[in-house]
Amino acid sequence: MMRLIAGLIVASVLSLFLLGFFIDRIADDGTPTQTEQLGGRLVDYLANQSDSLSEGQLSAHYQKQSEALGLTLFLEPFHALALPPELMQQLAEPGGLALATAEQHYLVRQLPSHPQWLIKLALPDGEDQHPLGLWLTLVLYAGLALLLLLWLWPLLSRLLLLTRVAELFGRGEHETRMAPSRFSYIPTLENSFNRMAEQISQLLHENRLLAKSMSHDLRTPIACLRFGLDALQESEDAQQTRRLAERMEQDVNRMEAMVNSFLEYASLSRTALTLTFQPLALNSWIANYRETIAPLLLQHQLTLSIDVPDAPIRAAINPLWFERALSNIVVNACRYARTRVQIRIGREDQQVFIDISDDGSGIADADLERILQPFVRLDAPGASAEPHFGLGLAIVVEVMKWHEGRVAVTRCAALGGARFRLVLPALDR
Repeated sequence: MMRLIAGLIVASVLSLFLLGFFIDRIADDGTPTQTEQLGGRLVDYLANQSDSLSEGQLSAHYQKQSEALGLTLFLEPFHALALPPELMQQLAEPGGLALATAEQHYLVRQLPSHPQWLIKLALPDGEDQHPLGLWLTLVLYAGLALLLLLWLWPLLSRLLLLTRVAELFGRGEHETRMAPSRFSYIPTLENSFNRMAEQISQLLHENRLLAKSMSHDLRTPIACLRFGLDALQESEDAQQTRRLAERMEQDVNRMEAMVNSFLEYASLSRTALTLTFQPLALNSWIANYRETIAPLLLQHQLTLSIDVPDAPIRAAINPLWFERALSNIVVNACRYARTRVQIRIGREDQQVFIDISDDGSGIADADLERILQPFVRLDAPGASAEPHFGLGLAIVVEVMKWHEGRVAVTRCAALGGARFRLVLPALDR
């Protein structure tokens, strides 16, 4: 916006100065106006009358001429007028010298026979208009409008392009974006539109995935419930009825967990608007986190090793959601690990990284990028039978975006299993 305002001010000022300069050059062609021409002839005529007059008769003579002609005419001593030498020479030339004060314009002429005296003739207040005055005024306004239009044309073209892109996006072409241009006056608006379009496209994509996955994943437990109800109605054995009821309760719990996971993922975009971040030393924070996941490690009978440097490593995080993202990866590592999980913290240049590795079978190279997409589930050998819906790592990706970070998946050379790396901007202090 500041660029737009500054450009408008500069364009307006330059237009006025340039047009004013050229129009002044055209108007001021050095030709005297009609009033000055007549006044010059009159002042020459009056000055020549002094040839037959003595110095003592000058004042009375020119006073009579002033009254008879109805003009403002009077004498002044030559030494009373202080002018540069080049202008003093013009006093004796035909037509005299034109002078102006804040109140009046004058023609001053030196008397040929009495050079010690000057005759001063006041010109009428209303000067003749320049013969091209009206056209010059029109040229001024037309030129100003043209120059402003030339300046505004890039803005208008980008606004028209933005309008067309918005219309295409509204018709369903969700991949349409504004191409950047270094000549644009509204890059902030264009970037905001592209971010908005990207968020809407991502939201629509996630909603489609959510609807597709939910409709697919709910069919199995709903079918099991229907079969269980049919069997429950036909069963007369109390023990069998109890087993059917327990199985139906498990199906309901699975459906509830599934719906809760889907709803939580769908609400992530709203959660991002209310997050606050605080600078923390990850060295001490990860030590406290170790106590949090101790029951999980005990349940899976795994050992956890944490490699943390002595020098403090700081980053701005939201403790609640960053812990949630880290836990999602650690839970996955515990599902696939055989005996060991490792967490390593380090710093490279202006970035902090946290590596979570396990000694499981790892992830196939073809699945390293796909695993981070929502609703993707890999049935790797050695994984625990705990239910999952393919949203844990997708939530990690979103949380890292909130932290201006990213997630990378590779194979851990030391342990042989998968390695998830969380990358964050580092804080110096």
